Amino acid sequence: MTLIASPALADDTTTSGMIARDGITATAQTLVEQPASPDRDMALSAVTFLHTAQTAFQTRWRIGATDPLVPLPLLGAPLPANPDPQPMTADVIATLMTDLSDAMQATRDQMPTDDAALVLDLDDLWLDIDGDGSRAPSEALADLAGLPRPEGPRVIRFDRADVEWLRAYTHLIQTVASLTLAFDPTPALADHIALQQELTRQFAEPPGQMARAPNMQMQAQAFGPIIDRVAVVLQTLRHQPDPTLTRQARDHLRQMIAANRDFWTLVAQEDDDDREWIPNDTQKSALGFDLPQGTGPQWMALLEEVDQALQGKMLIPFWRFAPGFGIDLNQWLQDPQPVDVTAWVQGTAALPYARPGLTVGGDNWDGFLSMFGGRAGLYMLLLN
Repeated sequence: MTLIASPALADDTTTSGMIARDGITATAQTLVEQPASPDRDMALSAVTFLHTAQTAFQTRWRIGATDPLVPLPLLGAPLPANPDPQPMTADVIATLMTDLSDAMQATRDQMPTDDAALVLDLDDLWLDIDGDGSRAPSEALADLAGLPRPEGPRVIRFDRADVEWLRAYTHLIQTVASLTLAFDPTPALADHIALQQELTRQFAEPPGQMARAPNMQMQAQAFGPIIDRVAVVLQTLRHQPDPTLTRQARDHLRQMIAANRDFWTLVAQEDDDDREWIPNDTQKSALGFDLPQGTGPQWMALLEEVDQALQGKMLIPFWRFAPGFGIDLNQWLQDPQPVDVTAWVQGTAALPYARPGLTVGGDNWDGFLSMFGGRAGLYMLLLN
């Protein structure tokens, strides 16, 4: 099957069907073999991104990490249960984050520089979570991503503006990957695995005559996994972070903001209303959700303050500091120190990064919250 590649705005409508029939991996290979064109490049960048999500989910599924881990892209989605998970290795998160970072660069490398369009039916899209090559009901992308189910078709026409949305998302994921790798959770995960192995050994032995204490196995099963996750995070944050990677995280976050500027600039110029992904004030979303009037300017105002903080031009307010004092985030990213959560909450760890200056205000954040209310977190992930 060949793509409709000429003229440039012919709108690729074949990729969606290929994904439905053959899956992400086979579709990616088919696209690689197609002649380059703006539409082909747009389809390939989108499928490369989806293939990355599939690989990340397969990694989680393989070790049984199917519950939401943290509220971040690819890590916060619940996955179908694995009845026979493989043992986790200590380097699984570091390897996953390295692969994610490489794949995000590969996604950007495929993006078109000219106008292009890609039409996707969300009902066609699925990720082979268990790697068996066939689609299961629980592997629909829309369900995994928590996208709304409007009445009628869920067909979206992604255009030139949406390329910048995807570019922004790749930098957001690389920000997360760089920060994770900067602290390196491998030693903490090794300690966690050693604990699990010892517990397995203990419970495999019959209780001896000295086992007079009450059996707390039910409590351990209920609360142990939660405590394990918290412990791994806290232990990881105590590591000395790699400054090269914290600076990379800052740069990727600033590039995400720059791509957002380009996205909203292009969206504001659109005068059509053709199966939109994220609409402007005169358009409607193909998924049926409504964006309040002025969403773009409000979101960008919030991101502009983040950009100022990343450059050290604005400071992060701290609950114990006097008005006019704040934390220089750029200083920490440039020369990071281990994060002792208790010391940061108390304030002693914040002192090396404290200085007088203009602090980030709450007006833009309050304005965004008033727009979206309890759905603010969901829309932050959507808008990135």
